[in-house]
Amino acid sequence: MNSKERVVFLDRAAFTADDLPIPNFGHNWSEYPATEAADIVPRLFWATTAITHACPIDAEVIAQLHKLTRIVVTGPAVVDAAAGEARGIAVRHLPAGDMPGQALIGLLEALVDETRR
Repeated sequence: MNSKERVVFLDRAAFTADDLPIPNFGHNWSEYPATEAADIVPRLFWATTAITHACPIDAEVIAQLHKLTRIVVTGPAVVDAAAGEARGIAVRHLPAGDMPGQALIGLLEALVDETRR
């Protein structure tokens, strides 16, 4: 399958001011400086990948996101990993490092590659 990934970064401003490299897979990228709780589901509704730094993603939210296949946590956000696992959604935490932007894109590329095999 060669469809584009739909990546949504819920709270980009909280992550890093550094530029992010462009992922090496077909994608549509949306990012928001911040996201209120009421906006999480509408922003992620068509997403295949959610990136959150501090926005919590609980079981109720996960139950409404039928396209989501992965969640990447870049900071202190609380994500219901058990609810994600029950729906086949991979939840991964970005390891701390010197170049968080490059590490984030590397992790995304690895996760997308893993699901396309």
